[in-house]
Amino acid sequence: MHFRCEVFDPKLCAGEDEYYRWELDDFAGASRFMLEWSVITDGPRSEIPDVAPSSCVAAGQRGIWYHTTVARDQASFLIDVRHPFWYELQPNMTHRFRVDIFGEYWYEWSVDGEVRVAARPEGQYPTADSFIIWGARAACVDSLSAYDFVRFGIPEEPHIDCDAVRKLKARCREGRKALPKIVAKVRTRLGEGTELTLTNNGDHRPLVIDAGGRAKAKYKHQFGDHTLLLLNCPAISQQLACHP
Repeated sequence: MHFRCEVFDPKLCAGEDEYYRWELDDFAGASRFMLEWSVITDGPRSEIPDVAPSSCVAAGQRGIWYHTTVARDQASFLIDVRHPFWYELQPNMTHRFRVDIFGEYWYEWSVDGEVRVAARPEGQYPTADSFIIWGARAACVDSLSAYDFVRFGIPEEPHIDCDAVRKLKARCREGRKALPKIVAKVRTRLGEGTELTLTNNGDHRPLVIDAGGRAKAKYKHQFGDHTLLLLNCPAISQQLACHP
């Protein structure tokens, strides 16, 4: 879908806009939700503070929202207006964006398949008053934007019996050249070959359960604060800090 937006008052930076909105009341309270889209635009990054030239937002009336604005060579993501995240884009090409939400426990914002932001949200999303709004706008500069698709919902993923996950334990240890590493282990009653996904601040590792119901993962060169969490069972997590 193409959007050609023109400025009708350059002095006031006022121009055309076109947006579409979908209500999410059917997904209220979902423990898993995703929003994904692809877009290309020729609008400059100077338009981003005016929520232009293109934007896609998982929004709501309760103060929790996931806001992405995309320009020709830069994207802005924020869940808190005080702390926007900026990401440089290759210009003149379509980019794919995705927001994965794990209820009240975790969210990840990805660009072209790579996680760029991962953190704990302030609360549950979606709720009964949540909605998706997406489209294009011209503030101070004319622009042309094109979306290949916008989709949202509950992704199809293998069901995991989270009650069968007995323990997640992670430690910082000294690695080569005294650089800290993280070793994470899980103990479960899950069947051999069951695969879980562990995230460490957005860095994913597969955990394949062995015959004893166990699995482990290692992360090298780890500094600072970390949240380790099972994406299949996001209520199961651990926080730790690694120092040299």
